[in-house]
Amino acid sequence: MNAVTQLKYPTRDTPAVMHNPDFPAADTPRRRTRFALALDADGVDQVAAIAAGVGQAGFYDAAVAFLRRLIDADVGIAMQYSIDKRPQYICVQADAARKRGAREAVYMDGPYVLDPVYQMYQRGQADGAYPMASYVPDDFYDSEFYQCFFRNTHLVDTIDVLWRIDARSSMAICLGREEGTAPFAEAELALVRHVLPLVFAAMRRHHEIAAPATHDEEDRLVHRKVESTMANFGASLLTKREREVVFYMLSGYSSEQTAERLNTAEGTIRNQRKSIHRKLETGSQAELFSLFIQCIPFAEPDSDVDPLVRFQGPGGAA
Repeated sequence: MNAVTQLKYPTRDTPAVMHNPDFPAADTPRRRTRFALALDADGVDQVAAIAAGVGQAGFYDAAVAFLRRLIDADVGIAMQYSIDKRPQYICVQADAARKRGAREAVYMDGPYVLDPVYQMYQRGQADGAYPMASYVPDDFYDSEFYQCFFRNTHLVDTIDVLWRIDARSSMAICLGREEGTAPFAEAELALVRHVLPLVFAAMRRHHEIAAPATHDEEDRLVHRKVESTMANFGASLLTKREREVVFYMLSGYSSEQTAERLNTAEGTIRNQRKSIHRKLETGSQAELFSLFIQCIPFAEPDSDVDPLVRFQGPGGAA
């Protein structure tokens, strides 16, 4: 049973229950409430848990649990994104996915940089709630990020909430429905957006008084290697434009959508894709993705050295 038991949509025709004869109703219509949110007892308890958790270690467990119950989401995950560290899992409520063998470490080893939600953060996306259909590339389900990671989550739809902590970091909350369930409806997205001011206010206060999240040096080093690989992968063999096309290929963009992003012809992108595969000696998207991932440990942070050179050189894995 959802925490929300009723969504009312008042109309201008709804009669008033009572008028005080000493104070006649004004002729000017009052601004009407668009949503009237009614919570059951569990819902009230969860809002109370959010308030009680501010500044405490369990804050995001309470916030994610409330949002999940609000729209009957099967999965709820809170992550912190930072510009100089790899993402950090703050809260994971996905028991079924874990039982099926979904592993957070696979995401953290490098594929996160191809996650459309992480890319929204990098682009400076505004705070808000975003349905999955609004941000995934057109070839997302054919991408290797989907095949190697996302498919194992068994998610069929998500609503993703982004909120910026400061200039260097943001929180992301993923609310997901698993296969065998219906995708989220527009009304459920509207409901999440309706409660965001409450949730964001609690998050803001939480980060004002809570101890900052900690990251070890491995988090920083892995992130720097991933960033270096994204910047320099194939630089010894590919042109600058071909390297831009590689990014879109790995992220799940079709030739048509890549051409739109790079303001060129689709035929040009198709030719560049063929050139990329020929120069890198890859025969498919899967081989290209595998090569990219294998190059990450060989990247040199803060340099413009192509990690592919080290990967294929003496002492490399190739």
